[in-house]
Amino acid sequence: MKLFDLNKRLYTTILVGLCLIFSGTVSFGQSFLRAEGKAIVNEEGDTVILRGMGLGGWMLQEGYMLQTAEFANAQYKIRQHISDLIGEADTDLFYEKWLENHVRKADIDSLAAWGFNSVRLPMHYNLFTLPIEDEPVAGENTWLTKGFELTDSLISWCAANEMYVILDLHAAPGGQGADQGISDYDPTKPSLWESQENRDKTVALWEQLAIRYADEPWVAGYDLLNEVNWGMSNNAPLRALYEATTEAIRAVDPIHIIFIEGNWFANDFTGLTPPWDDNLVYSPHKYWSINDQASIQWVLSLRDEFDVPLYFGESGENSNLWFRDAVSLMEENGIGWAWWPMKKIESISGLASVEKTVGYQSLLNYWKGQGAEPTVQEAKDILFDLTEKLKIENCRIQPDVAHALITQGTPVKAYAQNVIPGVVYATDYDMGPNGVAYFDLQSATYHVSTGEYTAWNNGWAYRNDGVDIEPCSDNINTNGFNVGWIDPGEWMRYTVDVMEDGAYDLNIRAATAGFTGQIHLETEEAVLTGPKYIPSTGGYQNWETTTISEVILNEGSNVIYLYADGGDFNLSSLEFEWVADIQDVDTKFLSAFTESETSIRMNVNKDLLEAGTDNPENFTVYVNGLPTPITNSYMDSQNPRSIVFEIDGLMKNGDLLNISYSGADISSTDNKTLETFQFQIIENRIPIFHQLSGRVEAEEYFYQLGLNEENCFDTGGGKSLGNTGAGDYADYYVDVNTTSLFDLDYRYSSESEGGTIHLQLIGEDGEVTLLNSTSLEATGDWQNWETKSTQVQIPGGRSHIRMYVASKGFNLNWMEFSFVSDTEEMVQGDEFSIYPNPTTGQLFLNSELNTDARVRIINLLGQVSLDNILLKENDYLPLNISGLDKGVYFIELRNADSGQLIAIEKIQKY
Repeated sequence: MKLFDLNKRLYTTILVGLCLIFSGTVSFGQSFLRAEGKAIVNEEGDTVILRGMGLGGWMLQEGYMLQTAEFANAQYKIRQHISDLIGEADTDLFYEKWLENHVRKADIDSLAAWGFNSVRLPMHYNLFTLPIEDEPVAGENTWLTKGFELTDSLISWCAANEMYVILDLHAAPGGQGADQGISDYDPTKPSLWESQENRDKTVALWEQLAIRYADEPWVAGYDLLNEVNWGMSNNAPLRALYEATTEAIRAVDPIHIIFIEGNWFANDFTGLTPPWDDNLVYSPHKYWSINDQASIQWVLSLRDEFDVPLYFGESGENSNLWFRDAVSLMEENGIGWAWWPMKKIESISGLASVEKTVGYQSLLNYWKGQGAEPTVQEAKDILFDLTEKLKIENCRIQPDVAHALITQGTPVKAYAQNVIPGVVYATDYDMGPNGVAYFDLQSATYHVSTGEYTAWNNGWAYRNDGVDIEPCSDNINTNGFNVGWIDPGEWMRYTVDVMEDGAYDLNIRAATAGFTGQIHLETEEAVLTGPKYIPSTGGYQNWETTTISEVILNEGSNVIYLYADGGDFNLSSLEFEWVADIQDVDTKFLSAFTESETSIRMNVNKDLLEAGTDNPENFTVYVNGLPTPITNSYMDSQNPRSIVFEIDGLMKNGDLLNISYSGADISSTDNKTLETFQFQIIENRIPIFHQLSGRVEAEEYFYQLGLNEENCFDTGGGKSLGNTGAGDYADYYVDVNTTSLFDLDYRYSSESEGGTIHLQLIGEDGEVTLLNSTSLEATGDWQNWETKSTQVQIPGGRSHIRMYVASKGFNLNWMEFSFVSDTEEMVQGDEFSIYPNPTTGQLFLNSELNTDARVRIINLLGQVSLDNILLKENDYLPLNISGLDKGVYFIELRNADSGQLIAIEKIQKY
């Protein structure tokens, strides 16, 4: 074992002192960072936003990254499984190759090219020093070369790319948390918190790191302990260790930032304030929570109160949508971040996915007790092949992840070079946000906030968006993957290069066991195809070709949108074959749909001459089979492939609409007369407006997310909404004469769980206002129907309301609103504030109301947790909720005299 002496503390201390004497201050190198007020700044005082990647899995293996968590979560257990198969000598060699290949200069060069300016290095102490149990002399520290050499190399690669390194002690001596995978904690040995020797070694290790890197400007700072998760009173032991470590570092390094994480996975800063050093940054972590200002207000309040910068040292393990929203939220608030992790085996959420070979799967099967034991040579071959697969050139790079993290706003970029004529793979839609590059109903998980996990990519393959992708067995025009789990209303966008104007046959490779699949294509300017049904192929991997003939495309860069008008099918590829010049194709009707209650848009396959489009005499619109007068028609100047018709009268949701044409006065720009047609369907897109008072059937929504329609055996029959999960919702338009108070009855059933409904008001800008929270009790069976009554205030006029499932477990048949009285508008605005939010237990309510208010706290089940607390007019109220369970709650304020609802705000307790 190679040893070396890093005991330079005295020399460094003298050197630092001389610098102070001769210069009067410590002179920062060109790139040194420091904490200044609420920001991290460079030597010139410019704010620096760290955009980084966590190098997880390199110096410390975690079971979930290797897919060993169910039998070996901590690294010492993983190592033991390997050693049992191939022996200790070859295990040492395996770990040498692992460390050599996991992170190399090519990785850092790639991160720099993708736009990252920093990395966070998760260190295992055992690469730098021996465990206390193995020290030749108890209480002394043996220093190992390996960890320092690896760190030196990383810093040199980063310096060459002008990237910062944050040193992060991920596995401290003994292990700093009960979660074994995170810190390699072995419960048979004393933890960091059960051993003074381990704590002394931790301080000594940081002292040696500080001595070695005190003069290194591309080291941003020292993250003293990662994700402590250990029960302790007021975090006193944690603070004591932090302060002792800070003192040791500052004796040899007065320059570098010290990053401080809270207890309980970095987010409990109880007892860790105020800061004890003037160059300190608080470093929480953020996973799986809603990305709104409220979700980070608790740390913003920490920053504001103590004038200290923030840095989200870990986030990730979610979808690209969540990544983009989280980074945007952090950077809008001036907070840097590091994502987790860069690499793991068979990953879609990291930048680089390490191939899981057939051999490695057989090894996992053996370790799980589900497969044959490999020979020593077979095991060695598999494991050493895995270390080769770690090299970035052997990984599958996932550009969509980098695009989501680095490219903010709503930019769209082609995922692949799609050339027409040719094949466009369904999975190669453009990169960008949900609603811009694609639309999918489930695109992230927010289970820390909602209490329920959501799979955003049900196939867990190829890409990290809400679009569901799986391995594909098609043997024609395939890249090995297909889009599946397609729901009506979802769509994907493709940037394509069309080599030649013309009419193209579109060959669609699809598979389904159902009968509801339907698609159509559009460009940004026009509709390309009418609706096309996907016939049943007898199975979701039984692939057949469906052709749409003579799709007209123009030369150059085009954007094509593929819309799923009906769902329940799989899609593999789209092949475009040139078949004719545009002028050789007839001008034909493609589709029509309602644009409003009085207007219809009709689409054709070619650009039209404007002449004749303003004469509606040869068109007939039918409403429920009866002709309806057309009062006006015109060609859309922005979309010359469409004609807009205005009719006399109002169309309603549910009307059956058709259109016919029998003339010869409309032609395309190549002088092809529009073909006549009879009783073509007009898609009715008019939403239902429910007049209140009245009953709103649950299935009469205009949009829903995550719910299923089911047959209902309640009185009156019909349909109900079921399969409710937290975060699901259904949207309705309602019309109210004037702001009114209503009795609200929910007709529901629930076998055993009950649930909670939030009735929400959705503003034009998407702002959500909670109108009512109602808890539902179990009824004993899914068809045992009961009515739950409450009250709600609805503003006057037409409104967008949402039935939001706050907690799962019920079916809903209808909602009935019965007028009680006219009311005044709910008081809204900045009249009161709550902070910090989220909180570990202490809340403060600051009132600027001109009245006293009664405060109560309600949990997600609608149960009152605290009640009848008085918040006086223009007063300040501390509120201790430390006795409540962790989770999401609502604070409700009502006028102390009249009982009128003033406001409802969401809070979160950690």
